[in-house]
Amino acid sequence: MLLNSPIKMKWFYHLYGNKTKLNWFLYEFALEYYDHIMDNPELQEYRKQYSKEQIAQYCTYFSRRLKESILKAVRGQRKSIIFYQEHIADFYPHFTNKRLQILSTTAIKSYEDLEFCKTCPENCLNDYESRSYNFETHKEFSS
Repeated sequence: MLLNSPIKMKWFYHLYGNKTKLNWFLYEFALEYYDHIMDNPELQEYRKQYSKEQIAQYCTYFSRRLKESILKAVRGQRKSIIFYQEHIADFYPHFTNKRLQILSTTAIKSYEDLEFCKTCPENCLNDYESRSYNFETHKEFSS
């Protein structure tokens, strides 16, 4: 993860009680997605069109829209998490199908690359409603 990411922790909770493990996971996913977007050569034009802050806002939006799909998967209502391309199109209605597909594939790859989550003692997805103290113990990085 980039230490100078413009994604802010506070974007993932509005109230003290929203500092849950699920919201921490969504924050981690948004950071990973942002990193993948910034590194993907297929998204060079996209990065030229939008500032880092705008891309960070999009990654936060997409991560938060993913919440329902994640909850259905961890509750056993679905076999896996579904990454809806429509969520990207809702944010960027003017994008071509090709760019939407690249962003969608990048999101899936970002999720798959959250390797550290598999061994993390926080166990965010299995204990998603519990409070995450990571919001207090990790410092916000400046961009």
